[in-house]
Amino acid sequence: MRWCVVHGDCLQILPFLPARSVDHVVTDPPYEAEAHTLQRHVRGGRACKVEPLTFEPITDEDRASVGDQFGRLARRWSLVFCQIEALQAWRLAFEHGEMARYTRSCIWDKPDSTPQLSGDRPGTGYEAILAMHAVGRSRWNGGGKRGVFTHSTKEFVNRDGIGGRLHPSQKPITLMLELVQLFTDPGELVIDPYCGSGTTGAACVRTGRRFIGIEKDAAWARTATERLEAESRDQGLAEYRSGQTTIFDKVKS
Repeated sequence: MRWCVVHGDCLQILPFLPARSVDHVVTDPPYEAEAHTLQRHVRGGRACKVEPLTFEPITDEDRASVGDQFGRLARRWSLVFCQIEALQAWRLAFEHGEMARYTRSCIWDKPDSTPQLSGDRPGTGYEAILAMHAVGRSRWNGGGKRGVFTHSTKEFVNRDGIGGRLHPSQKPITLMLELVQLFTDPGELVIDPYCGSGTTGAACVRTGRRFIGIEKDAAWARTATERLEAESRDQGLAEYRSGQTTIFDKVKS
């Protein structure tokens, strides 16, 4: 099988995977406690209200544990989204196991991100991406390209036909497509231990990479599974959920 989504806690699953058993880790873990509070989602209307995120922030202990596992598992790159203040903590979590080394701190530039509603400080128009590599010589497909990736924060409909985000911290598919194509090669195995609604997996399916997703929340794991099944059938998620047939069904029949 070219992909799978596992419903479970990556903290319990990753230690059982053999060392160097995946080519890459590409993941967006929960925010740290401080950023978790600040990253509430603003709903439209004259009186903007906020709603807290529906998942727990990552703890220092969990970051240390999974960072060590990421460094142990990946034969090549590990890409981790985080707030810029947490870059050093994530780097130390990787380097504790001495199986990965720091390569670069990259940026996802958000040209149309939500402004600072309080008006008392600059807004945050970016997220950091920590790029670690297994000990040894690194290689990517970007040549001398800068590690700055500019993508809209509002590009969530994609071809899913859903009309909005599938997950509170969902990343744009265009961003994940660019990262997957730059850092990985066709046929390689990518794991996302916090796969959410499966955007990393969707990028892998579209570009011919193999994918393993791990998701603790049952509803999101189910959404990710449906989404990747739709991608495998060259459908949007809404089409898949409606039961529309494709050429693949006709071939099977």
